[in-house]
Order: sequence, then structure tokens, then C-alpha cells
Amino acid sequence: MPAHSLPARPVDLFETEPARVWLLSDTRREPHRHVMGLFNWEKTPATVEVDLARAGLPAAEAWAAFDFWGNVFLPPARGTLTLTLPPKSCRIVALRPLADRPQVLSTSRHITQGIVELKEEAWDAATSTLRGRSTVVGGDAYELRIVGALPGDAEIWEVGKASVSEADAAAGVTVASRGANGLSRVTIASPAGREGAWSIRFRRAARDASARPAEPANVRPGAQLSSEE
Repeated sequence: MPAHSLPARPVDLFETEPARVWLLSDTRREPHRHVMGLFNWEKTPATVEVDLARAGLPAAEAWAAFDFWGNVFLPPARGTLTLTLPPKSCRIVALRPLADRPQVLSTSRHITQGIVELKEEAWDAATSTLRGRSTVVGGDAYELRIVGALPGDAEIWEVGKASVSEADAAAGVTVASRGANGLSRVTIASPAGREGAWSIRFRRAARDASARPAEPANVRPGAQLSSEE
């Protein structure tokens, strides 16, 4: 598992012992990425509520959130992030401010969800295309979790065709996409480890209140901490 070489900060260091909330922020390049770890050290369930502004995150109307261990999109966080954790467990949540365009919220390769392997991400407004470059592991399907839900409630960005570069396609790299209600998953599979380029077309559409979100194929349980006394 590659190291991210960044400091994680205990948000509630002087409030709880040991700290239950840790924040990792990567501001070295655009877009900035934020990952929050919430821990329940107790033998009973616990609800952890985090004031995002007090935690040091920039002001935003709403934050898109993805639970890495649960492998699921969470409802947008507005001001606070509140999650209930089972006994002796943790949840690792990627956070990005909702914007008027699709953006990569999370990836499947690493718990930092894009910090170590997502080398580039850019939005082309003229063609409604999200482009990027990622370092993938051979034989390990790699998933981009993309939020195209807008700050309002009426419209979303609907995922369309996803593709990889000609060189990647010639090397046997494949790509597939699925999504609903502005929550999309794009899966890239490569027979060998490589850094590859991908692009995803979107179109703006009305929100379908009856549509289900892009559900994960396999939901993993929350990470369990040591059960030792």
C-alpha cells in the first residue's frame, strides 16, 4: 500500500482521548482533496458529529461525501458530517464541495481515494467531458466514484460514454460506466500496471426522483478495530 507522505491532523485532539476525528488534506495541486477518518474506540455504537468549518475545511454550501469502507455515496453534508459507527470501528470519508460540474470524489485503489494515484483531473466545459490520468494496478479493477449532483435539487449531470486513450486501449485496458441521479461509477481494468488517460462524457439532465443511486456491487463492512481489552 503506497504511502501518501502527508500529515494527518487530529481534529478533536484536546476534546477526546484518544482523538476520534482525523483530517488528511492534499493541497499540493488542484483540485484539493480531503479525507476524514472517524473512529469509535468504544465497545458500544457511537454517533460522531463533525463541524466541517471548525475542522478547517473551506466554506461550502454542501459537501459531497463517500464512505470508503462502506463503498457507498453518502448524503451531502451541510455544515456538519454526522455518522454512526459500530463498536470499535472506523469510517474513512472523502469530501469535496458540491460544484456545478462532475468531479471525482473517490477512487477504489487506496483509502486516500485519489491522493496517491489520481495524477490529473480536469473538466472541459466546452465538451462536457471530465478527463484525467490514473496509475492503476494490473489485474485489479479500478473504480472512479464521480459526483455530478448539483448544489440544488432540480438537475444532475448524467454519465455517458467513458473511454481510455488509444495507447491504453491497444494495451488491453477496458472501461465501463454506470450511474443514476448524478452519482456515477467508472471502472477501469488493465492487464498490467500503468499510468493511463481516461475521459468521460456527461450531459445535464433533470433529476429523476424515482431513480436509485449507483449502488455498489459489493458493500464491505466497516473496518473493525482491534477487539483486545
